[in-house]
Amino acid sequence: MEYPSKYDFFLRYKPIFDKNDRFIDYLLINVSDNFQSITNIKTEQVLGRRISEIVLEYGGDVFNDKDIYYNMIPNTRRKFEKYINQLHRLYSINIFSDDRDYLLIFYNDISRLKKSVRSDNLYTINSIIHDFHSKQGCYGYKDKLTGLYNRDFFEAELSRLDSPRQLPISVIMGDMNGLKLINDAFGHEMGDKALKRVAEMMKKIFRKEDIISRIGGDEFVVLLPCTPEKTALNIIKRIKDQCNLNPVDFIKISISFGVATKTREEENINEILRRAENRMYFSKLNESKDAKSSMIKYLKDKLEEISLETKAHYERLKSLCLMLADEIGLGEKEKEELKLLCEFHDIGKIGVPSHILQKRGALSDDEWEKVRRHSEIGYHIIGASKDTMAIDELILVHHERWDGKGYPGLLRNDEIPLVVRIFAIADAYDAMVNERPYKKRLTHEEALKEIENKAGSQFDPNLAKIFVEMMKKAEAI
Repeated sequence: MEYPSKYDFFLRYKPIFDKNDRFIDYLLINVSDNFQSITNIKTEQVLGRRISEIVLEYGGDVFNDKDIYYNMIPNTRRKFEKYINQLHRLYSINIFSDDRDYLLIFYNDISRLKKSVRSDNLYTINSIIHDFHSKQGCYGYKDKLTGLYNRDFFEAELSRLDSPRQLPISVIMGDMNGLKLINDAFGHEMGDKALKRVAEMMKKIFRKEDIISRIGGDEFVVLLPCTPEKTALNIIKRIKDQCNLNPVDFIKISISFGVATKTREEENINEILRRAENRMYFSKLNESKDAKSSMIKYLKDKLEEISLETKAHYERLKSLCLMLADEIGLGEKEKEELKLLCEFHDIGKIGVPSHILQKRGALSDDEWEKVRRHSEIGYHIIGASKDTMAIDELILVHHERWDGKGYPGLLRNDEIPLVVRIFAIADAYDAMVNERPYKKRLTHEEALKEIENKAGSQFDPNLAKIFVEMMKKAEAI
């Protein structure tokens, strides 16, 4: 036990950031009352000054020690022993960092408890200053987006914690599914938001002594000392449960994991890391397709909650499209594409603000611009699952017009896929004969007349004629 000594003292630092929110230095904001009597440094001469300035002026072991600066890592606790030449005493040095990254350093005198051991391993003043500017101090170990540790820090800790007393050491590798889909469909701001949510969940679930790092765009790795594999697997289950309970806006988060554990001293820790990574990739192969399909279903369900589109609308559309498809002798492959297009054509509206989708009355030019983006958003969403739905390009052009005045304005006339031309007529008819908040419904006859009027401009003239004749024939039966 370390009993209090009159030579114990403490220092407290505040981090300083530049205008780009990058760490540049520490400010000494508080010292213990006995600081001056122990160090022979006047308190008023150092308080409120940058540590880089103090090191230049005073040097010495108190401020100029490599172990102290190496251990100034945000949001951690570190402890080590050091002989301070300047004070001729052996100290146990405890470094604490809170959530605001303020640092509190306790110097506990243990000279009377242990035989003094001198240390000649001191930084030069120039080396300390170089570390501040070239590495930006300890903040070089943090991932700026999530606040987690980065790859450099993880690799340093992997080496430091690779010791028999830390066994069993578990490594968890995680890869977020569908991040490209989120970035492409909703923008990188939404992708960043999802990554931050993952980091928040991990911080709550893992212990303080666990090393949580973001080592790639969508990759995370966690080092868990003194943790058996069964415990690590239970932690993974908790994270997956939290992902299901905590979507980001309308986006459901999914992560594939792999875990491996070092149980014997002779095992290579890098081989354990590779094993965890391989297991993670194997999980991703099995889960990624399901995760994307699950996300698309989730988005579709959310869209039905916030928009005017209903299951009944999709079923009516499908019925009309297949009637017209049969009328012109369309093949089975094209019919399957039609069914999928009816079901997913408006999925991109999930990226349109709900107040616009639910607005009663005419839309402004700016609001229409946002609505028109839904074709492109839907293209990216479905494009991420091309292995199951090869209709992304159909979704992109499903609002094109025969005269080339549709959107996104890429195609006209026969350039528009036949499946899309069929869909356009059925979709317009269904919209006209069903009530909308912003438009009164038309009668069956009025809707068919409108289609006849727009044949050759909005619609394929030949298909429009066949559709009108088909609907009149069906009505007569």
